[in-house]
Amino acid sequence: MRDALFSFFGSGAPIAMAAAVVALVASVAFLRTRNFLYDALALAATEAGFALLAIALAAGVLWSRTTAGVWWAWDTRLTAALVSGLLYAAYLMLRRAIEEPTERATSAAVVSVFAFLDVPLASIAIAWWRARRTLPPEGGPPPGWDAPASWNALAMLVLAAALTVILLRREERRRAQDAERRAALTL
Repeated sequence: MRDALFSFFGSGAPIAMAAAVVALVASVAFLRTRNFLYDALALAATEAGFALLAIALAAGVLWSRTTAGVWWAWDTRLTAALVSGLLYAAYLMLRRAIEEPTERATSAAVVSVFAFLDVPLASIAIAWWRARRTLPPEGGPPPGWDAPASWNALAMLVLAAALTVILLRREERRRAQDAERRAALTL
């Protein structure tokens, strides 16, 4: 059980980071071009990454429970993932708070760029605190789990890509409906 939980946390968090990179690139592209397709891609990647990060956090909390006997151990990896999740949750809440499409997209792109700053900081902090430990690292993948962990990471990557495409199409349909509604209100 503990090994399977580690596999979900160990695979989900890096794929969520990859989704954050896609959201960053799309947000910067939107800020440069004002093309709403990039905004939709940033939203879709953020939503997919947030879902995977939530799964990874849940697995990490359960893994912490089986390893340390407590629900939350303030482990560097868990805490860094939580902070990143909170920043991307703020991004998603901001998108719901602003009605005007251009203002919403611009504000969200700025928050996305800001939220991404936590991703490399979290990676550096995890490596730094792991290097400072004098005790052997807790947990980790068991011997012989390299291949299953790789397959799990590949499956999570495919899931994230498929989810991003589905969410991108949903956002494009929502934008078209919103444009029709706005056009009808101006008549």
